[in-house]
Amino acid sequence: MRSWIEGVLAIGIIVGLGAVFFLFSGESLTDGSPTTTAPITADPAAAERGETVANSIGCLACHTVDGTPGSGPTWKGLAGSSRPLESGDVVIANDEYLTLSIVDPPAQVVAGFEAIMPNYSDQLTNEDISDLVEYVKSLAS
Repeated sequence: MRSWIEGVLAIGIIVGLGAVFFLFSGESLTDGSPTTTAPITADPAAAERGETVANSIGCLACHTVDGTPGSGPTWKGLAGSSRPLESGDVVIANDEYLTLSIVDPPAQVVAGFEAIMPNYSDQLTNEDISDLVEYVKSLAS
């Protein structure tokens, strides 16, 4: 006859093995939403201009600003967050990343999304691109 201590030990081993398998399965312990890693500040006037640009060229047809899923990543909480890429790399959504995402979208595709975004470098001025980045940054919190 086995003692209750052996039963508790067996349950502990099973739970421990389950935790190890889960941790090494690649599953996220979060809900998948972006996690902001640094405080973000945005220029309010530039962000307002960026919102106008986003509306005028159709960005919000694919990207949401309220965290709901879309065919492109949501912009809510994006700036300053850690982003897993299709390549397996992880990047921080800083100004450089946000700008590159506008002018060369296939360069760094977010995991779980297709590389369908067009390149806007020939349609937007540098100021438009900067204003769009400020708009995305204004949605960080």
